[in-house]
This record gives sequence, C-alpha cells and structure tokens, in this order.
Amino acid sequence: MSSAAPADLRSFLCDLVAADPDALVTVAGEVDPAYELSAVVKALEPHGAPAVRFERVKGAGMPVVAGLYGTRRRIALALGVDVDAAVAHVLDRMRHPLPVRDAERAPVHEVVERGEDVDLSALPFGVHSRDDAGRYITSGVTLVRDPATGKLNTGMYRMMVLDRNHITVNAAPDHDLGRAIHAAAEAGRDLPIAIVIGHHPAYAIASQLKHGTDVDSHEVTGALLGRPLDVVPGVGVDLEVPAYAEIVLEGVIHTRDLVGEGPFGEFTYYYGAARAPRCTITAVTRRADAIFNDLHPTHAEHRCLWLFPGREARLLEAVRASVPTVRAVRIPFHGGSLSAYVALEKRHEADGRQALLAAFARDHFLKHVIVVDPDVDVFDDREVLWALNVRFQTDRDLIRLDHAKGIKMDPSATRLGSVDRPDVVTAKLGFDATRPVRTAFPERADLPPPGFDVVDLTEYVDPATMARIRSFARVTTAAAE
Repeated sequence: MSSAAPADLRSFLCDLVAADPDALVTVAGEVDPAYELSAVVKALEPHGAPAVRFERVKGAGMPVVAGLYGTRRRIALALGVDVDAAVAHVLDRMRHPLPVRDAERAPVHEVVERGEDVDLSALPFGVHSRDDAGRYITSGVTLVRDPATGKLNTGMYRMMVLDRNHITVNAAPDHDLGRAIHAAAEAGRDLPIAIVIGHHPAYAIASQLKHGTDVDSHEVTGALLGRPLDVVPGVGVDLEVPAYAEIVLEGVIHTRDLVGEGPFGEFTYYYGAARAPRCTITAVTRRADAIFNDLHPTHAEHRCLWLFPGREARLLEAVRASVPTVRAVRIPFHGGSLSAYVALEKRHEADGRQALLAAFARDHFLKHVIVVDPDVDVFDDREVLWALNVRFQTDRDLIRLDHAKGIKMDPSATRLGSVDRPDVVTAKLGFDATRPVRTAFPERADLPPPGFDVVDLTEYVDPATMARIRSFARVTTAAAE
C-alpha cells in the first residue's frame, strides 16, 4: 500500500491484484444478490477461495466484492506481513494503538440519504443460504460508544433486513455490543450505532481482536494500518466514522424492542435463530461510486476473518502464559472451527494437560483441543492426526470436561435458560498427543537424511513442471484453509 494513498478497500484491491492476479476473479454478467451471488462465491471456494468482483448486480447501481477474507494469505497481505508472522504482529500492534486523524475530506459523505429517503432495498444485501429468512448484512462492522469507557468499539454481528429502514442487531450477551445493549436497556435508553460496509480489511480485522473496551477500536485499526485512521463525524450520530469507507449506515438500536430473526446459516454450517433488538436506520451515507462488500457466512472467509489472526493470537497469548514453551497454535477453519491444535516443547510431564486446560479456559468456543510436540506441524492436519494416532493413549492422555460453557450455534449442545438469554453447555475433550519427558520414545523415521534438510527441486525438475506443481500447491493449500 502506497504511503500517499488512502487506506481503503480500493487500495487493498490494487495491492491484492499486484500480489496475486488470480486472487481476484471478475464476473461481468448480471447476478442476483438473492442466492446467485453467494452460490458463485461458494462454487469458487475449492479453487483457492478467490475474492470475486461482480460488476453487475440485479437491482443495485454498484459492484459487489465478496469472498475477500477467504485465505490466511490475504489477511496477512492486508496486515503487510507474512502469514507466519501475522499472529505475533497483531499481538504487538495491539499494544501500540495510534490516535485517529480528522480527515480533510470525506468520500463516504458524497451521497447522504436521511429519514424518508432511506431505502435499504437499494443496497445489494444478499440471501446466502437455502433456508435463510431473508436478506442479511454480513460484512458490516458495527460501531458503538462503550457506555462505561466512552471509547469506540467495533465488532461484526449478523443483522437481518426487516424493511426499508429497519434491521435486527444480533449480539450475544457476552460480546461487547451485547453488553452495551444490555446496559442501555437496563438504563431505559436506546443505543446509537453506525455500520461500516466496505473499508480496508484492517478495519474488519481490528474488530475481531477483542481487546478491552478501555482501548479505542479505531486506534487499534490505525496500529494495524501503520498510520492513523482517517475519520469524520457521523451525519446524525455522535460517532466518528471512517472517512474512506464505502458505505455507512447510521441508526439507533431500540434495546428493549426484541423481534424474531433467522434462520440464518452460520459458521458451523447450521442455521441459527434468535430474538434480537430492532434498529432504525436513520441515514445512509456512501461514496458516489461505492463498492459494496459482501461476506459469505457459510464459506471459508467467515471463519478466516473471525479466527485469524485475532482469535489465534488470543489463544496463543493465554496458553503461553500458562506454559511458556508453547510454540504455535492453530484453529482450523474446517470442522466447524470448534477445535484447536497447540504445539509445545514439553519440559514437565504435566505441560500438555496444563496447556489443554488453559486453552479451554481462554476460549469457550473450543470443544476439542489437541496438544502436540514441536516436531509436528500444526498447520498440517496429516501430521496432527499422525501424532494423535501414535503418541496418544486414551486411558492416560485424555481430559474430559462435562457441562462446560458452549455456544448456541452448536446444534449438539444442551440448551438451558430462556429464549432471550439462553445458556448452552457442552462436553469437551482434550488430547495430549505429546511424547513423555523422561521415558524413552522411538524417533521418527521420516526425518530428512543428513545433508538433505532442504531439497532445491529446481535442480531436478524443469521450470514448466515446477510452475504447475507450485500452482497446484497454492490452490489446494488455499482451499484447505
């Protein structure tokens, strides 16, 4: 990203094409935002999960970019680091927030619609899954002011479009927005909100880092960008919004007016439904040539943005605090994303179990955690499965936690409590697939022979064949993650 160019969606798309032209596919023919658009994105997922730009979308006067967050590589590109460095990078950047900068111009205010002029049907909100109840805002980053600290807080939540100027805002009670909604409801107040649709990916990535509400999310975004975030006042809410966003919805959440929403296809690839507060959209602001950003909820990009690098960074930080020799963690995007792998250098016989307990204590989404030795690559499922089969014994290496905190998106969990405030419990398993510390254990037979730790295939394979091998490896790796 050029230092002179604004940090926005457009600059990132240019960076993406420059880094990998195959990472962005353009569809010239007209598509319908109801099912067809998301069906194309999903069909491309096994082919490297590229981002897709739809030039003509039925009923909309703007292009749509979807699948933007489909791979770890694209997330890392947005952060300006290699994939392997992304987790450590965000942990460092979170400690160095940058104050925002008042923008000299506000492209996001080139078009302003208020009151009776607001019509959400003019925007290409999609219907993504077969049994979804209707159109959903899936890529919107919500922005509220924390009632206790006064800091701006961002997050991403599912929002169902009810009519021309009303939506639902579904935030779990233990999420930052859920707590803000509850506090406002207890005080008998509504809650002003802004929803940012389309910006540099760092804006969405920052919303998933889940730092304390005493830290301003816009300042964390600036830290990820390496420059202050340019902001302007909202046109009708007391919130600063990104000046170079594509679209911003402003409104007010009626915190005590709960309505039904869903079903909606979630990241577990099952449907969820709930009661959520109704929100009135009071203004829509956008660029004159706005690009709409859509996010496919039952696609790798949902899990990738949610898990990497933010949730993995938080897991690494917590488990390493308990077992300092932890080398790496991974939360796979497949399998419902309710599992995690942890690699550590075992120095005490109980280190594996300690790491398992720390992982479950930090992240209540996790149902299964596997701990392995550092010679096992946690980014290779084959290696993790190998370790589980040859270094694990159920009678001595299994931890079982019954009636632990779960998530409502897990259809197998036990549901307690009320419809409006459900409590969900689940059973969890931890697998210590590490070698014993003081007992002799066989060495691996697949280690490289002396002098061949790294083999330069270009010395043995012609360039054309090598190019095909690398292309195949890139596509299959991206599709897996």
